[in-house]
Amino acid sequence: MRKAEVFKFHFRNGGEWEVSAEHIGDLWIKRVSNSLGRINGGEILEINPAESLKVEILPDADTFQSDSIDQGGLETGMFETITRNRGIEWVTLSWSDGQESEIYFPFEPVDEDGLENKYMSSKVGENGHLYIVIDQERKVSDIY
Repeated sequence: MRKAEVFKFHFRNGGEWEVSAEHIGDLWIKRVSNSLGRINGGEILEINPAESLKVEILPDADTFQSDSIDQGGLETGMFETITRNRGIEWVTLSWSDGQESEIYFPFEPVDEDGLENKYMSSKVGENGHLYIVIDQERKVSDIY
């Protein structure tokens, strides 16, 4: 049986954040399906849209992993950066067998910039864990 090893979260602004599976607590990616699509004349690709995401990330993952100071997390850490910027668009899962899966979440831009997701909410709990929910009907406060 293959196991998830790394979760790489992709942000609409081009940023990325890798979290080892050992730093993931509660996780539920609801109703992942397979679709084929082409965007703006690009390659025809298989994508895996999901209905929603809920995830608990343990405090050891609150590190910034970039050489670019432009990504905004150097001073605050990733947990605070994520709670202030609702821009997660998809995740790449790296599996123990070397395969990768890209799973896309519901995304509706909040404003004209298009970088923040109306459906994403997050918070850092009293226990120091980061909770993220991407759902069209529920917010992080409804679940955690």
